Amino acid sequence: MDKIEFEFILRENNRRILNYLLKILRNQEDAEDILQDVFMSFYHKMENINENAYRSYLYKTAYNKALNLIKSRKKKKILTQEQMIYKETQKDEQNPNNEKNEILKKAFSKLPPKYAVLLELQFYQKMSYKEIAKTLSTTISAVDSKLVRAKKKLKKIISQDMKENFVF
Repeated sequence: MDKIEFEFILRENNRRILNYLLKILRNQEDAEDILQDVFMSFYHKMENINENAYRSYLYKTAYNKALNLIKSRKKKKILTQEQMIYKETQKDEQNPNNEKNEILKKAFSKLPPKYAVLLELQFYQKMSYKEIAKTLSTTISAVDSKLVRAKKKLKKIISQDMKENFVF
C-alpha cells in the first residue's frame, strides 16, 4: 500500500470509524483522539496489512483503543469515587447509602475486566444489548449470557465482602 491508497482509505473510512467510536465513547473529543491514533497505527502497519483486511483492522484497532481508554478512566473514576465515598463517610458514618456505594464500588473494582467492561457499557454508558453486541463484535445472546455471569460474579463478590466485614 502506498500513501495515495492510505489517503483513499482515510477518506472512505474516517466518518464510519468516528461514528463507531462515538457509540462506544459517547464523547466527541475522545472519539476524535482515538480516531487519530487508529489511523496513525494503520499508517505505520499498512505495509503488513492485506488490502482485503484493512477495514477489519481499523474497526478492531478502534475498538481496542476505545476500551483501553474506558478501562483507564474507570480505574481513575473508581479511585476518585472511593476518595469521595471516604470523605462522605467521614462526614456521616451512619448514612447507609454511603455504605452501599462503598461496597458496590469495591466489588466492581474486583471484577475481571471482561465483566467490568460489560457492566460499564450497560449501566454507566446506558447501552442496549444490541449496542453492546455491536461494540464488542458479538451476538446479543452472547452479551445476555455474559451479563448474567457478570452480575452473578458481582453478587458473589459483594456477598463475600459482606461476610468478611460482618462482626459477630
